[in-house]
Amino acid sequence: MTSPAPELRRCIKCGREIATDASVCSVCNRAGMSTPSTSQYHGTVAAAIVLAVAALAVAASLSLRGVGPYAAEVREVMPGEPVGYAISYAVTNEGTKPGRAKCLLVALDDDGRRMRTRSTITAQIAGGDTSQLSETIPGLETEPAEVTVSCS
Repeated sequence: MTSPAPELRRCIKCGREIATDASVCSVCNRAGMSTPSTSQYHGTVAAAIVLAVAALAVAASLSLRGVGPYAAEVREVMPGEPVGYAISYAVTNEGTKPGRAKCLLVALDDDGRRMRTRSTITAQIAGGDTSQLSETIPGLETEPAEVTVSCS
C-alpha cells in the first residue's frame, strides 16, 4: 500500500513548491529562520487595523477642538416671495477656531406646533465672530407665532 503524496503549496516569495507547513522555501530562507504562523500574520494585521482606527479617531477629535458651540437667535420675521416667510437670524461661533454651523429653523403656530422647518449650513464663521443670515421658510401661508433657531 502506498501512502498518499503530501500536499504541496507555493513559496510566497518565489513560487516554488513547498510543504503545507511552510510559507517560504529553503532557497528564499537561506538563514533557516522560522517563519511566522498564519495566526501571527492575522494578529499583526488586526492589531494594525485597530491602531489605525484609534489614530484616526484621535486625529478627528483634535481637528474639531475649538470649533463651536454655536449660539443663534432670530432677529426678524418678514413675508417672503412668493409664499413663505424670510427669517433674519444671527449665529455666533463661541469657539476659538473657524467652523460652519448646521442650523434648524422651526416655525411654530399659536399652539406651539411645528408648521414648517428649514435646515441650512452657514458659511464659515471665525472663532468668536457673529454672522447675520437670512433664510426663507417656504410654504408658510400664515405668519408663524414664533420661529426658533438652533445650531450645532
